[in-house]
Amino acid sequence: MKLSKYLAFQIVGWGVFACFSIYIANITHELTWKLFTFDIFLSLIGFSLTHLYRNYIKKQQWVFFNTEKIIFNCTIASILLSVIYNGIYFALLLGANLSKSPIMTINVLWGAFISMFLLFSIWNLFYFLWMYIEKSRKTQIETLKIEGMLKDIELKSLRANLQPHFIFNSLNNIRALVDENPEQARDAITKMSNILRSLITKQDLVDLLQNELNLVEDYLSLEKIRFEERLIFKKEIQAECLTVKIPTMMLQTLIENAIKHGISYKEEGGAISIKAFINQNFLNIEIENDIELNQQNVAHTHSLGFGLDSTKQRLKLLYNEKSSFQFEKKNDRAVVKIKIPINHQNDLK
Repeated sequence: MKLSKYLAFQIVGWGVFACFSIYIANITHELTWKLFTFDIFLSLIGFSLTHLYRNYIKKQQWVFFNTEKIIFNCTIASILLSVIYNGIYFALLLGANLSKSPIMTINVLWGAFISMFLLFSIWNLFYFLWMYIEKSRKTQIETLKIEGMLKDIELKSLRANLQPHFIFNSLNNIRALVDENPEQARDAITKMSNILRSLITKQDLVDLLQNELNLVEDYLSLEKIRFEERLIFKKEIQAECLTVKIPTMMLQTLIENAIKHGISYKEEGGAISIKAFINQNFLNIEIENDIELNQQNVAHTHSLGFGLDSTKQRLKLLYNEKSSFQFEKKNDRAVVKIKIPINHQNDLK
């Protein structure tokens, strides 16, 4: 059976006390087998008293008291324990006839009381200090677990909102083709089924940039049904970026946002470009798209739809403060810049 930390503390502490008492008796040339047994027995008495005291502390839940009340209770307890211990000590000392000189003097009684009071006070100090450390550690662990659960729930909630958002837009695009171009509609449905299969089977919060780019290209092929030649897509991706993981569907969400709040307002359509490169252990992603300058909403990031808000929230949840998200306008172009730490990859699934 594994020895608990508390029992180890008790055994070592009172064992040291017994050894110290025996050592004092030895250097004063008073050590006998009878006195040796007596000192061991006194240590067992101390062990028993503090163990009963500890059970009382746990039952009354002193650890949840405020500091002032704990100090007051421990002081009173140390006084009572000292009186009880010394009462047993002197009763046994007299009964065993181990003392050759008068012992019941005020100075002797006071000295014995002070010694044991200090010993029990030290016991209280060590015990409550350890309890405080253990409580703080457990509280921190529980807090981290709760934060992790909340983060996981929130991320899954975001994904649950992302997927229908994508699906409904794509279905609307395909519906427009059913009567107009059945063959192209069948091709679009095939692409749509491939995308849905990927979304349903993929449960990870992050995925390779390569896979996310494939999803974007499939999505844009569906959007081209509506925009035709008015939608231009460009990409400039460093090869080493393709194996870096990013939040699942992040790119598709931002591209959808760029079309809905940017290009769709321009009669002549526009271009979307994606750049990805690695710099100082960060994956840098830049997405640019044309915007309509007369559109008032483009000046305000918070009004640019679910894509930007969800991306900022997901980056914060997944990477804390290690990632960054920036949105800005450059003349007639909207630019989103994202930095994701590469050395954080192993912490995510």
